[in-house]
This record gives sequence, C-alpha cells and structure tokens, in this order.
Amino acid sequence: MKRKINEICFRARHFGAATSGAVAVWAALSLPVLVGGGALSVDIARIQNMDNDLRTASDTLARVGAAELDQRPDSMSRATRAIQTLVRNDQRFAREGRAQVEIQTIRYLKTLPPKDYQLITNENVSYFPSEARYVEVVIKPEVVNTLFPASLVSKISSVEMTAQSVAGFDQTICGTAPVFFCNPAEGKSESIYALMDKPEFRRRLVKFKSPGGGQTQYGPGNFGFLDPYEGNSGASKIADAIAIDKTNACYSKSAGVRLRPGNIASLSRGFNTRFDIYDGPYKQKANDPRYAPAENVVKGFAGGRVCSSSLSVDALGLPKDTCFETGTCTEAGGRMGNGDWDFISYMKINHDFMSHITIDDVSYSIDYTRNVMSPSTPPSRYSLYRWEIDNDHIPGFKTYGSRSRTSEEGTPTCHKLGPSQTVEDRRVIHAALINCGAVEASGQAMNGRSDPLPVETFVKVFLSQPMGSGQENIIWGEIIGPVLQGEDSVSNDQIALAR
Repeated sequence: MKRKINEICFRARHFGAATSGAVAVWAALSLPVLVGGGALSVDIARIQNMDNDLRTASDTLARVGAAELDQRPDSMSRATRAIQTLVRNDQRFAREGRAQVEIQTIRYLKTLPPKDYQLITNENVSYFPSEARYVEVVIKPEVVNTLFPASLVSKISSVEMTAQSVAGFDQTICGTAPVFFCNPAEGKSESIYALMDKPEFRRRLVKFKSPGGGQTQYGPGNFGFLDPYEGNSGASKIADAIAIDKTNACYSKSAGVRLRPGNIASLSRGFNTRFDIYDGPYKQKANDPRYAPAENVVKGFAGGRVCSSSLSVDALGLPKDTCFETGTCTEAGGRMGNGDWDFISYMKINHDFMSHITIDDVSYSIDYTRNVMSPSTPPSRYSLYRWEIDNDHIPGFKTYGSRSRTSEEGTPTCHKLGPSQTVEDRRVIHAALINCGAVEASGQAMNGRSDPLPVETFVKVFLSQPMGSGQENIIWGEIIGPVLQGEDSVSNDQIALAR
C-alpha cells in the first residue's frame, strides 16, 4: 500500500513537467469548455437571481395593492399609493448595477380569464373602485449582461427580464348573524361605498326583514336569511344563530352565500335577546353569557312585563322615519326610509328636555316650545345610541334619578349577568349585501335554496328596535358602514396571488 501511495505522489509531482503532446492537446481542448462552463454557470445563477428579485418584487407589490381593494371610493387610489410608496424592492444583477425595481404598469381588474394561460384583456379591466377585485403589477424590464462566449450563442450578450403578478382581495366574515339584503344602490349613479360615507344615508332606516307576503319578499320564499349550514338550517338553528353572541358560520365574498327561504315565526324571540327580552324558550337563556344583551337596550318597553315583548305608552324607543309612519317610503321598493325621524320627542322623553347636545362633532340646539331644532336634520340613531353609552347617558332612573321622564330603564335588567362581555355591541350585526338585480339578470334565482350567490360586500347594521309580531315582525336598522379588516373583529380578509 505504501508503495502505491509513493507512486501516485511521484506521478503528480512530475505531471507538470511532462513533455508529451497529448497533455497539451488535452489542455487546449478542455480550457474553453471549462471557462465557458464556468461562465455559463455564473450566467444561469445571475439570471435565476434576477428572476427571483423581479418576481419577489411583483408578488409583493401586487399583494400590497390588493390589500386596499375593499371597493370603497378611494380603494384604487389607496392601492396605487401603497404600491408606489409602501414597499422597496431591489435587484442586484442588472447591467446598470444594483438599484430599486421599477414599476412599468398597474392595472385593476374586475374579473380574470377562467384559465391561467389565457391573456388578461380589456374586458377584465376595471376603472371603478366598486368593482376592482384584483390588481396586476408589471415590472419594468431589466437587462442582465452575460459572460458566456457570445460566439457560442449566436452573439447573445444580454438577457432582458421582467415579471408580472396578479393578486386579489377576498373578505370573509365569521361569527355573525345569517342575514342578507339587496343593495339599495344597485343601478344608481353612486355606489353603496360612496353612500355609506354620507351621514344622510347612514340615518335612513331600512327594513332588513319584512313581515311577509307579496312584494315584501326579496324573492319567492326569501325574507332575508342566509343558510349558514348548507341545507341543514332549520328554523330553530336560524333563530339561535341570530340570538347567540357568535355563530360558527363564516361567509365569503369569493365563495358567495346561500339563501335560506321561509318566514321563521320564532325568529323574533331569538332576535330580541339582544334587547334584554327573554320570551318562550329563551327564558332559559337569561343567565347564559352567550345570550346577554347590549349595554344600551332602550326600546320603549316598561312596566311589569319589561322582560317580555310589551311596549309602554310612558316610554319611547328610537322612532322610525316619518315616511314609514305615513306609508310614503319609496326607496328600495319601500324598504328604505328618508332619514327624517322625531329626534326632538326622543330627547324630550329620554333626556329630560336637554336643549344642547353634540353628537359626531355636530352641535344641536333644541327649542321644545316651538318644536324645532338647529341643524334641522337629526343625527343617525346609531350615533345617538353611542353618545348615550359613551357619555354615561343611557336613559332611565340610573342616569337621571327622579328627573327621569321615561318609565323605562335603558340598561339591562332582565339578564342575570348584565350586558354582554363576549362581543363589543349586541345591537350591531353584519349582513351580506347582494346585487339582486344582477343575480336575476344573470339567470340565477332569488328564490328557494339557491346555488351560492355573489356578495357585493358585507356591512354593519345597527338594530334600532326589537322585532314584533304580525305586521311588526320586521328587522329595522341603519347601515353604519362597511365591515373592515382591523376595525371589525368578524372580518378575516385574505390577500392571495391569483397569477
């Protein structure tokens, strides 16, 4: 063994001194291959790294933009600003050296071609924030010089590279009531997102569920309920999903929602637990924390049956819009009011003739003798309700003592544990908004248990009063605004690359 090792070492030491022509020929032939192979390896690595830099940049920028696409009026401008300013991406291998990756184009899309290999066309492009659901980012091309001998690759001395990514926004809400309604702004010049930014819209009362029959339905058999359990949503399950603090159901824009037909007679008993009313089977829930009421339950109830469904002539809940009182509401098929309601009477009875009040930075002065106020338009009911909570002015004896003019106590008295500690506000629910006209025009039906229907958006709804019976078996409320990620705990927005 030692002898073999010595022989190998001897040959190695004398290899460089060899005078045989075979070695020189071998070296002459191998050297270009070795050098070219090394250069090719370097080129491949640099091209791969450049591709990774550009792809990472386009993916990141598309995601950043998609996160802003909530269909609000400024969503596209916010997305563009985010793409251009929030993220810096560098590349390291371009001809001009290391620099920041630049954006060539940004396009907003309402739809995508069904197949990934199909090109995005102008038919997919959106110019309106209310319909922009995807953003496409194309990176400005960069040139990478190559080291591999040009003569071997048809004089190619550089490679131009770019990247393109498409990302989309999907909103999912979980743990909320199974309620939908038709978009009152569908087909109008202003989108629902623009309207929700306006105080005059937010104070308009809406019938989210009507008593039933004829034109009061959204479609044959549909009264405004969703099917969160895919065909297994019996009447008691729907009633409980509205009564309980958080359901185990989730709804998604991308997946759509299923409708649950039927006018559920027992629904009001579940719904009214939010107002500290415990009737029928829900009498057993008056000590269950998951069925605790809101912090402020003013509803116009008082007297010996305060824990049951019983109005009082000596108390006043939040009034309806005047056109509902006179039967003259015409908006959204008669479901939407005019935003004019009796703020003066409410203040007189529930707040001891308070003559000056500031709500949402608007100062109101009330002249009870002349029954006028300035400004003449009232606040939204929700704004007043929140003012009562935030300023410790919930109507009743606890606030005003012997000065209280209402016979109602506005803080919960029927639930043994007091107001809910598991959700922020039991008088706010989250509803799916559907473009019902577009659904019908597409050939889908607004009747029965339909296939999943597309959702325009999810909105927050303030419940202004309990549900009654007969012709008062109605869900009344105001639209507060859109459900937003980071602001509303029920929202679980998802940003994902689509291409």
